[in-house]
Amino acid sequence: MEHQQDSQPQIVTLKRPKHHYVLLTTADGHMLGISAEGALALFNDASDDVVWDRTAGGVKHVVTGRDIAIDSTNDTCTLSIGAAEVDIIISHGPEKLPSEYLEHLRREGWTCLNSILPPEVVAGLERVACTGPYEHLEQNQGSPKICQDAAVGRAVAEPISLCILREYLQTSDIHLGHPPGFNVLPPETLARAGRSWHSDIPYTRSSSPQPVFPRVGPPKACNRNTFISNFSHLNGATMLRPGSHLLDANPPAEWNAPVEQGEQPYSGPEATVVEAPAGSMFLYDARTWHRAGYNRSEHKRGMMATNYETLDVIPKRDTRPACGKLHRSPVYQELNAREQRDVTDLLMNVLDYEES
Repeated sequence: MEHQQDSQPQIVTLKRPKHHYVLLTTADGHMLGISAEGALALFNDASDDVVWDRTAGGVKHVVTGRDIAIDSTNDTCTLSIGAAEVDIIISHGPEKLPSEYLEHLRREGWTCLNSILPPEVVAGLERVACTGPYEHLEQNQGSPKICQDAAVGRAVAEPISLCILREYLQTSDIHLGHPPGFNVLPPETLARAGRSWHSDIPYTRSSSPQPVFPRVGPPKACNRNTFISNFSHLNGATMLRPGSHLLDANPPAEWNAPVEQGEQPYSGPEATVVEAPAGSMFLYDARTWHRAGYNRSEHKRGMMATNYETLDVIPKRDTRPACGKLHRSPVYQELNAREQRDVTDLLMNVLDYEES
């Protein structure tokens, strides 16, 4: 990690990790871990207990240090779990334990799961976003993005980030505040939304019938930006004020003071920009002060925006129609059983309301 102190704002650059842990998963998406009793077990949801590391002779459980002898050069194997023989897939995992990301999120108001998504999921997101090798194309606006490629659902239900979000929001009953949206910023463009310093729903007014929540108390919402392109200060990465989620105050008025044409709101040393590779997931408390950046690069910059809310927060947009369309789409059958469950819960687990 490099901190460039000679620039404004502060720039935190995360290089693509040289080492990732692995997850041991079944075809239906269950994850192998070690239970509190010390036995191998399959889990529906991620935690530190399901994170493994490759070794010369197989894999090692990161928390307990327990070794399993398998041929880890092959990405599939069969293990005895209780009385059953279970086929296991060795798949791409996080750079750190979920608890490490969670601690940083609680302290700073943000955390970044560096390169958490495997390349094939990033490629699917590029196809939907029309970025990277597809930037000469235009996005399909005729159907929800989650119906256009299984990569969208796989990213929405990425298990390590979901674990962190549920722990941070202190409940498993979370939902999306709107269907997954793609924020694609063309060259020499300032994002249309969020140009000024602000916090997000439910700590600011919304087009939904959601009252504004006080900033104090347990967190009610957390945003997750999935980087489809490499994110940098040059191409308009989000700017934020670390620690502002703990302040019982909105951004100061002078940070959004009128500026001359071609200038932008405050971008001094109290602000931070996090640069990270495509496939990274950037989580931040909805109370954290932030604003959009300006794309000064020669290429489109792609990001998938999702926000995760507690049950008492009313979504900005009703997500249930998108879920119905997904269930009728062939894309739904490409998701494994865990992904189907998590995506459906996130889209359907909302309070009844009528959009204004």
